[in-house]
Amino acid sequence: MDFLNFVLALSPIVVVLVGILGFHQSAKRVAPIALLWTLLLAFTYFNVTGATFKENIAVYDALIWKGIKEGLKIVLMVFGAFVILNLLRETGAIEEVKGAIARISDDRRVQVVIIGMMLPIFLEGAAGAGAPAAIAAPFLVALGFDPITSIALALLGDATPCSWGGAGLTTINGGAALTEAGLSTVALNSAMVGRIHMFGVLVIPFLMVAMTFGKKGFKGIVPYLCFAGVTTGGMMFLLSNFVGAEVTSMGTGLLSILLSVVYVKLVGIKTPEEYRYHFTSNTKKYGAFRAMSPYIYMLVLLPVIRYGFPAVVENGFAVMCTFGYIVWVDVVILICGFLGAMTLKTSLKQYGQICGKTVGHVMPVLITMGSLLVVAYIMQSPSTGMMNLLASDIAAVVGRFYPAAAVLIGASGSFITGTGLGSNIMFADMHIQAAGALGMNPITVFAGQNAGASLGNLICPNNTVAACATVDQIGNENQVMKRTLPAFAVILVLYMVLAMLYTCVLFPNFGL
Repeated sequence: MDFLNFVLALSPIVVVLVGILGFHQSAKRVAPIALLWTLLLAFTYFNVTGATFKENIAVYDALIWKGIKEGLKIVLMVFGAFVILNLLRETGAIEEVKGAIARISDDRRVQVVIIGMMLPIFLEGAAGAGAPAAIAAPFLVALGFDPITSIALALLGDATPCSWGGAGLTTINGGAALTEAGLSTVALNSAMVGRIHMFGVLVIPFLMVAMTFGKKGFKGIVPYLCFAGVTTGGMMFLLSNFVGAEVTSMGTGLLSILLSVVYVKLVGIKTPEEYRYHFTSNTKKYGAFRAMSPYIYMLVLLPVIRYGFPAVVENGFAVMCTFGYIVWVDVVILICGFLGAMTLKTSLKQYGQICGKTVGHVMPVLITMGSLLVVAYIMQSPSTGMMNLLASDIAAVVGRFYPAAAVLIGASGSFITGTGLGSNIMFADMHIQAAGALGMNPITVFAGQNAGASLGNLICPNNTVAACATVDQIGNENQVMKRTLPAFAVILVLYMVLAMLYTCVLFPNFGL
């Protein structure tokens, strides 16, 4: 391992983290600086192919345009989510949204777990592509939670289901290298990562309450948190091991919400007054359905289109994904916003004003997202080999602790790329080779990679920026990351221990 090579390959990540966390700068300012530094490295120190200046210009010009294009797709989703939030604020429907959610439980800690963890798990399975945080964070803000806390909670809630993503794509496509080599199957890959994540969702409700309310917040709520963690983890285990990757996230989220509602209604919770939600509005302008209509349309249309469309039109879903997987999610969210405006009887003029106001809020996101995406593309590019260098150096140092390192490598991959799928595709082959050389089970090693890749979404700058934009917190990314990093560290250590335990002790011959 060449230490200088490793440090320089890592330096774009360091620039982002130090700029946001150390110097308290917004991601909008830090991202372009990180991009310029990465380009400088790509043209000089990491010009590993020996390309001429003109040849490098051609390569990186294409990557810059790709970053802008993909950034626009993310900004479109942020725009749609923020339009809905502004629509509810402008019409006053936000007050009735609060009341509708409060009628499930007036305990604010229960609201945090259901809206912050279970809803994102469902949404990840129904759509993925950043939709969970973009929808859950505004929900929590509507309930009166601090916007920074709401963003951190939504990101934490989405830290586990990303291993399956929309319709299981992250495991199905991300683990294709193992299935094509005859080393595993989709079912085995899904089963093993489910055995890791079931412990993640067991501890996340406790982390959420601690993050939001501190130690005092556990008063009288521990039995419910245990119930929520065990039932959600149990559902995730059962569906991932005995049903399939395609329905694991969506099924887990939906069933866990229903079980929580049953618990609250039948068992009940003794809520201290300080954690009780008080709904003060006495006027009912719309009614619960109309007030929540944009989100209800979304909860219905996302899974229906994702799973039902191909059955109606041959290859219909593939056509919708022509411009990228995220685009169909963008379009559905925009349509739901417009349908919601019609249901709330908003005039076209008012709706246009809301959209115009929203454009001004989300435009800075494009600068940030485009810059960060280009940094990711350059680091992944064979022209620089920076990401492969980081992963291989980590692997060379850790030796028999490689299963734990696979979790860290997976997290670093999604930290850079913004997707668990990208991380899995990038590193699956390397894990196969390492597992073979070390005489380890490639299925359990890849499960560590897959779990880490999902977890990395929790602290990924791209995701943080997008979530901040949906609740008008652009520039406060450093505050969000300070909230999410401790939770990330706790779950990361847990997953590293589980990866070692599963590979070396409990399941060394799983699937072989």
